[in-house]
Amino acid sequence: MTPLKLKLCLCACVLLGATLWPRSACAYLGSFEEQDGYRIPLDGQILSAFLAGDAQFYLNNIDANGYTGVVPLGAYPNTLGDSTHGADLSRYNAGEYGTSHGGPGGTAADIVDNSGLWRALAGGRLNEDMDTPYYYGGSFARDYVQAYRYPGARTGSAVLNLLASDANLSYAYTLDARDFNGSAPSSSGASLIQMAFWLCPSDWDDTDLDNILSLSLVDAMDQTVFQVGYTGDNMLQYRLPDGTWQTTTERLGSAGWSELVVILDTVNNTAGIAVSAYDDNTSSLGSQTYVLSNQSLGLDSDALTSLQWDLRGGPLNNGAASFKNYFDDFSFTVSPPHADPEIIPSA
Repeated sequence: MTPLKLKLCLCACVLLGATLWPRSACAYLGSFEEQDGYRIPLDGQILSAFLAGDAQFYLNNIDANGYTGVVPLGAYPNTLGDSTHGADLSRYNAGEYGTSHGGPGGTAADIVDNSGLWRALAGGRLNEDMDTPYYYGGSFARDYVQAYRYPGARTGSAVLNLLASDANLSYAYTLDARDFNGSAPSSSGASLIQMAFWLCPSDWDDTDLDNILSLSLVDAMDQTVFQVGYTGDNMLQYRLPDGTWQTTTERLGSAGWSELVVILDTVNNTAGIAVSAYDDNTSSLGSQTYVLSNQSLGLDSDALTSLQWDLRGGPLNNGAASFKNYFDDFSFTVSPPHADPEIIPSA
């Protein structure tokens, strides 16, 4: 077996599992680059429109300096001198502009917080906003979900970065028609949906053996139909609805990128997981391994309409610290399911 080489364009999507029906669609959450609709300051500032309810901060936390005049950045202390940390994704039209995958073009723009594809549900920039117009926290106490210019990005120059220094965070991303190749997300019912992405967890929280991060698949009935995640020491986990976290034997290296593929069958109401885990000891990507196959969800699932990231923050077990958690290169395929689906490795 060889690791999946999922690319970010329609023609290169790889279908997992048994022989699938034709007419598959490739969804596109993207790689968090400017052309995908994600902004870092190096590509330009996002000017504040001073919208009602929009959080504003004093430049350098000094009121005499006035407001920054930009959508607050994901870096302390909002000096405008950091070219790498982008604005929190719930503050601007993240994922809604850019030219990739038939995007509409345009540019980054201020929006009413939480009115776009990304929403802060708890923690994150909501925590940072508590003392506005003064920034809450310090240089090592930041809370956000943002695009981040990272030299070790798997492709391109940016990644999705989650950081929860002070408190737990929860952020939702609403899938749109661009993600589903022009089709409404509601049309993904009665489908075999395969979500592939790359991730690089932190080694700052290795002494905490409990679940640190979860990525939830949420359907049109607002049900959390399946979750994947990892522990502080980077062991891959999954959770079924109304179940407890199940820890697998697969460790996701923190020095390189691992690939995870989640398979959701909304007809047969089953889920599966395939992983190619990076090995920090050998500095190599392992072969694709299936850790879950055709597992019953125990509920009737509907169309996949959103994703939700939850990250534990603040004081962790055994003195661990919640630091960087990186994601890159999302790609989906959506196909009519096989009458009797069977997940088998790719050649």
